[in-house]
Amino acid sequence: MALSSLAARREMAAIAPSRVVRILLIEDCKSDVFLMERILENVSVNCFYEITDVPRLVDAFYKIDQETFDLVMLDLNLLDIDGVASVAALRAQVAHLPIIVYSGTDDAKTKEKAMMCGATHYLVKGRESGFGIKYMIEHAVR
Repeated sequence: MALSSLAARREMAAIAPSRVVRILLIEDCKSDVFLMERILENVSVNCFYEITDVPRLVDAFYKIDQETFDLVMLDLNLLDIDGVASVAALRAQVAHLPIIVYSGTDDAKTKEKAMMCGATHYLVKGRESGFGIKYMIEHAVR
């Protein structure tokens, strides 16, 4: 038994991710959080995505003060704030972090406003492949 666990640890070490990306996911829908975790789990090759999720923007501010993140993924419809105002508020608080909006709103004007408020990328839920999301994350954290 000990030999097989040693072999398993060696195998895992050989395929260990070369990078860990810490993501703060601001999303109030638990099923969307679960879906994002599965999507990124399925495309994580040489990279591990460590996701911390919070349902409100105020919770995100607290987490940012307590922990270090490489990236923020933000839904635009939250419990405590709605729309692109959340992007502007987040950008004012964390000028150094890339912000990827990941919203169910597929509207060119909303996308333009979000980008003008400081979003790095704007992705529409259900429209992006896992590899598309991975590409946007890796592009944002370069």
